[in-house]
Amino acid sequence: MSKVLVLGGGKVGKSVAELLLACGRGEYSVTLADREQSNLQEAEANCRRLGNRVPHPVEFSTRRIDATDRAAVRELLGEHEYLICMLPFDLVAGIADDANELGVHYFDVTEDVETSERVRKIDEAGSAKVALVPQCGLAPGYIAIAAYDIARQFSEIHELTLRVGALPQYPTNALHYNVTWSTAGVVNEYCEHCHVMLDGRFAKLPALEGLETFGFEGVEYEAFYTSGGVGTLIDTLLAEKKTVGETRIAYKTIRYPGHRDLMKFLLQDLRLGVEHARPSASGRVFDRRLAMDLLDHAIARTLQDVVIIFINCIGMKDGIRQQVNFKRAVRAVELFGRVWPAIELTTAAGVCAMVDLHHRGRLPKTGFIRQEQCALEAFNHTLFGLAYEAPETLERGATAQL
Repeated sequence: MSKVLVLGGGKVGKSVAELLLACGRGEYSVTLADREQSNLQEAEANCRRLGNRVPHPVEFSTRRIDATDRAAVRELLGEHEYLICMLPFDLVAGIADDANELGVHYFDVTEDVETSERVRKIDEAGSAKVALVPQCGLAPGYIAIAAYDIARQFSEIHELTLRVGALPQYPTNALHYNVTWSTAGVVNEYCEHCHVMLDGRFAKLPALEGLETFGFEGVEYEAFYTSGGVGTLIDTLLAEKKTVGETRIAYKTIRYPGHRDLMKFLLQDLRLGVEHARPSASGRVFDRRLAMDLLDHAIARTLQDVVIIFINCIGMKDGIRQQVNFKRAVRAVELFGRVWPAIELTTAAGVCAMVDLHHRGRLPKTGFIRQEQCALEAFNHTLFGLAYEAPETLERGATAQL
C-alpha cells in the first residue's frame, strides 16, 4: 500500500484525498494535511461515509499543519512515498525541492508558470531523484493530454486552441460567476502573462486579451487568454517539429459573456491586479490580495457547476488541411453520498490518474514528467478517467468487486 500525503485540504484538496481512496481500490493510504480544523473535519466525515460504501479498505488520517512551517512539512513528507501538493500557488515554492531531497514523488495542480518552472529546473540541474509532475489538474493537466491526443494526428499544426471553463449552471450575478475553484488561483491566472505561440513564435501576452465568443451545445460563451493552462504543450509540439510559420497555439478560459469586461475593470482599471502595491494615502493597500478577499467575501460558492472543455485543431492531416474538435461537458454529480462539483471532480481525477499511472509503472519512474507523456487512452483506462467520460458511472466502477 503506497502512502500518499495530500498537502492542502481546501475545496479540491479534500476531494483529491477522497477520490484517490475511492478509486484506488485499497492500494493507497492517504494523509490529508491542512491548517484549518474545519477542512479536516469535513474530509474525515466524507471518508467515514466512503468507508461504508466501498468494498476495499479506506485508510485515511488527518494532520493539522501550517504549510509555512517548512520543518514540520519536511518531517511529514518523510513519512510518505507520494506528495500531492494542493496548496495555494503562493505557498508552493520550495515544496518540490524538499520532496525531491527526501525521495518523495511530487505532483501538483498549480497553474502558476513560475512555480512549474522551478520544479522543472530540479530535473534540468540533473538532481531529480523522484518523479516531478506539476500541472496535473484540469487546466493545466487533462486539457494538455486531450489536446496532444488530437495534435499528434497532424503532421503540421496551423491553429490549436485549448478552452476550458468551470461555470455555474445557473448564473445570477453580474459576473455570471460563482466560486468553484481557488479564488487565489483564478485571480492569479487573470493577472499573469500568458504563454502562446503566434505565427510560429513564442509570445507572452497579457491575460484577459484575445476575447472571442462562440456557441457550445446551444449556449453562448466568451473565451480569453489566461495564464498557465497550456502547460508544456507548446514546447512538446515545437520539439516534434509540428509547428510552422503560421502556427498559433493558445489556452483560453471560458466564461459567460460580460465576465471578462468586469474582471478587467476590477483588476486593471481599478488596479487591484497589482501584486505588490504601495499603501494609499489612507494607509490602505489595494492589491491582488484585496481582489481575492473581495471575491471570497461577495461571490457565493455553488455546488451546481459545469466544466466545459473545447479544443479546436486545424492543420495538415493525411495530406490535406483538416479541422478536428474535442468537447466535453461535465456537470456536478452525486457520488459516494455527496454532491461533487464538476471542478472538484475533474481536477481531483486529473492528479489522481497521474499518481495512479505512476504507481502502476505507466509513467517514467523519475524526472520531470509532462502531461503530454500520458496518452489519453491510458488516462481513460484508469477509473479516474470516468470523471470525464461517464461521471455518473464512477461510483459503480469504484465499488465493483475485483
